[in-house]
Amino acid sequence: MSSDPRVHKPRVPKAYSDEQLTFLRSHLTEFERRSQGSIRGDAKKFALERAQDFITRFGLPSDYVGVDESEPRFREQIYNWFKNTVGRTRRKLEGRPRSAKKVAEKAAAAHQGTNDHEHESPVNAAQALAPLPYNSLQPSSSSLAANITTSVGVVPVNTQQTMSLNLPPTIPNIRDALLNGYDPSTISSLIQSYVMANPSATPLTPVVDALFDAIATAESQSSSRNGYNNGRDAATFLQRFYDASTFFPSTVVHAGIAGPFAGPRALQMRIRKHSTWTPSPSTHFSSANGISPGQHPGTQSSTSITDEMQRIAVDRQRRKDYIQWAKIHAAALELGLLTIEPESSNFSTGRAFSEMVARDAVWEQDEVEWVAGICILRAVIRTADRRWRDEYDGLLRAYENRWKEIKDEARQTIVTEVLLGAKEDLARLDDSHMA
Repeated sequence: MSSDPRVHKPRVPKAYSDEQLTFLRSHLTEFERRSQGSIRGDAKKFALERAQDFITRFGLPSDYVGVDESEPRFREQIYNWFKNTVGRTRRKLEGRPRSAKKVAEKAAAAHQGTNDHEHESPVNAAQALAPLPYNSLQPSSSSLAANITTSVGVVPVNTQQTMSLNLPPTIPNIRDALLNGYDPSTISSLIQSYVMANPSATPLTPVVDALFDAIATAESQSSSRNGYNNGRDAATFLQRFYDASTFFPSTVVHAGIAGPFAGPRALQMRIRKHSTWTPSPSTHFSSANGISPGQHPGTQSSTSITDEMQRIAVDRQRRKDYIQWAKIHAAALELGLLTIEPESSNFSTGRAFSEMVARDAVWEQDEVEWVAGICILRAVIRTADRRWRDEYDGLLRAYENRWKEIKDEARQTIVTEVLLGAKEDLARLDDSHMA
């Protein structure tokens, strides 16, 4: 009698493996869609079918072997997982707390020190049986979470917007989820679904580019409202992306790095990719640029002018993007995202790369490189110690000389603010040394 699971204390199942959780999460969107449909029981039918797929693929958990009606009971557990996970996520997105009744029941049970499972309500029983939900997963490495202190709050989501669980896993939707400040676990689930649907050696590259677009959009909106913005939003979005990355299972692999480390790895690669400036090819009105011998130049003058104007517009945007990547580089350095890597890794980005970029940029020829360099140098100073004070002071004087040569007014404004801030940060190094 005591071994009968119907009257025995309900088992608390072990946490699902990363692969199993990824499988379950990939069906959350469809379950949510069906749960809001007009067909009664459609969502439960879908969940039970996926549970059977789960059993076929992974088999029954060991603690269900030999139990009467094991498969029906486990399928019901999978259904409860879908139902509870969607319910928790919906409550978070809408900012609703748990019901007062459930809170009171939980407090009463804790006070009495016992659980009368025989008289427990079906809802609470389902919660007791529910496995680890995707929005309460922990990083697979405790040292990873310790690298960064999570200090950025989640921006409340407008409840009038389409819930993220209803969104297909596309890059525009990932960008919007980042931009609107969805819960990190929800963003992570969306990214994981995208990776499963778009397998490649570097599946997170488009995701990091979506992160870039979200940052650029937010800074543009902030600048239009509050005037010049010097990358203050970048740290918020990078923290949000990192928090989502901590939920990645081992099935998310980017450039050979799996799990929670895959997100920082993808970010590091994109930062390095965009740390070198390549000028746009120039166009001249000459026979060397498309006018064949004997052809009258006037026949192509209109086309050439249009092409040149388009080239100028593209080049202007490329320069803005290059500076934006430098701001992201700086924010990532300050957050410590450039030093996160598995213990088994044989490579490291770290501070050394950022310092080299900052040292080299001031000697380059294009003023856009000077702007990017000073942004990164300030982050280097803010994360440095007193030993490098004199070297950084010399670099700041070199950048100040470059500031006088900058012709573009917007870029000069950026350098002015960053340069003044960097000098203040350098002075703090002296103050901390005196203290």
